[in-house]
Amino acid sequence: MKKRILPALLALVLAVSLAVPALAADSDWKSAYATAIQKEADSWGNIFQLADLDVDGTPELIIGGVPGSGLFSEIQAAYTWKNGSLQKLNVQEYMMLSTNYTSCYDLYRNNTTGAYRIEGSYTLRAGMGYYSSITACYSLSNNCLTNTEPYVTSVSGTTTTYYVNGSKTTASKYTSAYNGRNSGWTKVSTFVCKELDVYWKKPTSSQVQEFLDSYPAGPALAQSSTHNIQVDGKPVSIAAYGINGNNYFKLRDLAALLSGTQAQFQVGWNADTWTITLTTGQSYTAVGGELAKSDGLNRFGNPTNSPVYVDGVLTDFTAYNIGGNNYFKLRDLGQALGFNVTWDDATRTVSILTDQDYSE
Repeated sequence: MKKRILPALLALVLAVSLAVPALAADSDWKSAYATAIQKEADSWGNIFQLADLDVDGTPELIIGGVPGSGLFSEIQAAYTWKNGSLQKLNVQEYMMLSTNYTSCYDLYRNNTTGAYRIEGSYTLRAGMGYYSSITACYSLSNNCLTNTEPYVTSVSGTTTTYYVNGSKTTASKYTSAYNGRNSGWTKVSTFVCKELDVYWKKPTSSQVQEFLDSYPAGPALAQSSTHNIQVDGKPVSIAAYGINGNNYFKLRDLAALLSGTQAQFQVGWNADTWTITLTTGQSYTAVGGELAKSDGLNRFGNPTNSPVYVDGVLTDFTAYNIGGNNYFKLRDLGQALGFNVTWDDATRTVSILTDQDYSE
């Protein structure tokens, strides 16, 4: 029997219990954002906001100026945390900050394609009796933060003008288009968008730290995997997802695939304590539904908060609940359960090697 390696900790902690994202990475983005805030903060004050606009599990930092008499804030700077480094974003000119103080952005998923959109709203006020109510869709791509404004109502005194995708329309047509914009879409969640407002001064270090620590883990985009997958050189069919560049497999699917190999393990579930137990060296007992065919659609995963024990040892994993099932990062499982994982970029193949110990 080859050596089993149980990690002391994979250093992954949820804000309120156990799971994702990784503690080390969590600490890194918070430290980097704290530095960025102090660099960008103006003595006149600022609005600071955390919102995951690319839905990768780590929020972006958005900084706006203090609202003046117009009661709106223009985005002055924005940052993201990618591949272990802080990156400043290019921001579309005259892009406004969506501020509702408790929840700022809604996440929608297309029921047919699995595509997503992020929607927010704000009021642009020019003066007494003159303002516009704007519904905007936000996009973060190629290090550039942009938005479109498909729905706008502009009030000037007693006159209200309506716009859909930049074209003037009637009130009834606007209402019909606005109310029908979600046909074929499902609202996945509302980001609990953390915001720190500091007026006429710069924020203190304790204010910044409390602000960053208050951010709750939210959903992450789970892209249906198109990779080839092999177990000990043999092609297998298994539903998998890519989240932030990593492969995630359903725990029971993987247990079924590896049953009978040197890396086999049993999966247990305690409904009273919501605890998952993994026992190495035991063949897997199927419960039904294993190895179901993927429909190829993207979904969203929410951080799994169930404690996981491997051979009786509490072990922290990066895991998401996708469609009611727990999906675990494949490399985390390989390290904890003692099998190796390799990647062949030329053939886009993920290989699970049950007769090899895990290696980076």
